[in-house]
Amino acid sequence: MRSPLIVALASLALGACQPAGEKASDVPDRAVAIDSGSLAMAKDAANALGGDLVQMLTSELERGGPAAAIAVCADSAQVRSNRHGTPGVAIRRVGTRVRNPLNAPDAADQVALDAFAAAIAGNRPLPDTAFVVTTAQGTRELRYLRAIRVQEMCLACHGNPDSIAPAVRSVLVSRYPEDQATGYSVGQLRGAISVRINFP
Repeated sequence: MRSPLIVALASLALGACQPAGEKASDVPDRAVAIDSGSLAMAKDAANALGGDLVQMLTSELERGGPAAAIAVCADSAQVRSNRHGTPGVAIRRVGTRVRNPLNAPDAADQVALDAFAAAIAGNRPLPDTAFVVTTAQGTRELRYLRAIRVQEMCLACHGNPDSIAPAVRSVLVSRYPEDQATGYSVGQLRGAISVRINFP
């Protein structure tokens, strides 16, 4: 039985975020009902990953400070994200400005990130979003995204570059020479947890 939840993203909006000449990898269906079972599965995956990563980073910040947290994040965050995936369910984090290139959003993720940013700018509620996309391979998948906002504890590694401690800057340069993920302030959109589920 399908739930009444229908989230439509316009194809035009998706096309607008594509670089010139790049083929869209995911095309949102205009209006597809999302079954409650798939939606619950996506929420559970996002809850599990979010809780796991917050616990990991909070523990490491308390134990070794921001420089140690960056090292653990670099070595463990992707592995932990992958562990929360199951057959038919893929999960990862995507960023508004990426530190790790593996966290770059695709076209469909970017549409959701833009909507999250607009909601924050308009001081509107920031609900999770879900929609179905048709992939370049012709398959369909449920895409579920939950916004990640910058917290106070994030600023030690993601805040104003001039305020980041030299030891932390040194680790960032060593681990992420192409880092773009600084200059944030509390409450800004950092990115999202993105869940993909094979959809019939």
